Amino acid sequence: MNNKITIMGSGNTGLSTALKMKNDGHKVCLFELPEFSESLEKNNTEFKLNINDKQINLKLDLITTNVDEAISFSKIVIICVPAYAHKEFAKSISNKISSEHLVVLMPGTLGSLEFKTILKKNSSEIPILGETDTSPFVCRKINNNEATILGEVPSLGVAINPKEKTQAYVDKLNSFFHGLISYKDVIMCGLSSLNPVVHPAGVILNSGRIEKSNGEFYFYNEGLTESVVRVINSVDSERKNIANYFGHEIDSVADAFHNAGFGIKGDLLETISSSKMLTSLKAPGVVNHRWLTEDISYGIYTWSLLGKKFNIETHTMETLVEMGSILLGIDLKINSRNLDSLGLSDLDISEINDYI
Repeated sequence: MNNKITIMGSGNTGLSTALKMKNDGHKVCLFELPEFSESLEKNNTEFKLNINDKQINLKLDLITTNVDEAISFSKIVIICVPAYAHKEFAKSISNKISSEHLVVLMPGTLGSLEFKTILKKNSSEIPILGETDTSPFVCRKINNNEATILGEVPSLGVAINPKEKTQAYVDKLNSFFHGLISYKDVIMCGLSSLNPVVHPAGVILNSGRIEKSNGEFYFYNEGLTESVVRVINSVDSERKNIANYFGHEIDSVADAFHNAGFGIKGDLLETISSSKMLTSLKAPGVVNHRWLTEDISYGIYTWSLLGKKFNIETHTMETLVEMGSILLGIDLKINSRNLDSLGLSDLDISEINDYI
């Protein structure tokens, strides 16, 4: 069995995933773009992984900023970077990646479609592309050679493009990641990401408290009150309506948190308040945080464009996009993921289903 894996991105999720894979007995390459090389340690560095109340010393098999080395190391490439960085990583692998590779974004939020658009534009071979609905771990990078994994997501949703190859490639991923659940396609997976449902409303409606306290409060436990949850549930309803148009019945945000192992089954407040992991998470220290800039520009704004294309009401999403832009003093629609970047702007529903 091939147990080699390449992890691209050396931030919180990237470093944590690389160390977890190594601890599980796999051969691991960790890649970072050259412009972020200061976040990488040298080969033969001893890393520390804090997990299950233990600290484990590990050495990775290859640490590199050379994309050719990273791609040659393994046919399975996992990209663990924020959504706004997907574009640069897609450019970096263009005309180097092959159709024999599997490239999975963890998470994606429709980013696999943006990858496909960029690779096609650059006349590159197109690998099997995939994405997950969230990161595989709740984790933190302590410094360049240490990471902490607080918990593992017990049910990690994944989709493959083209969708007819889903089972074969999810089977390959099962050798590395536990609890994988297959979505029917990348649209269903991209609409199942929970962060854009919760974070924009939660941050905007707690912006005063975030600025006064520098985020020194428990976001899910104290920030998501009954009135805030009403806004979140409105976003959730719009998201589910878009999914329904594509023929997908997706879980409500409350059920999705429960099914992912975060709390008891109930309404959103009941589920969140019963989750030790969620209630332990602090709010961001500033309002200008990726919970707004990423989860709006690459999340609910993109979803709202899908809704608008097919005449589906997304009033709450659009309102949060505008409110977030006013709060930050920037237009969050400008540097964003739009239908052109997804390759969907000129396609009807039937053509989209064929495309994915």
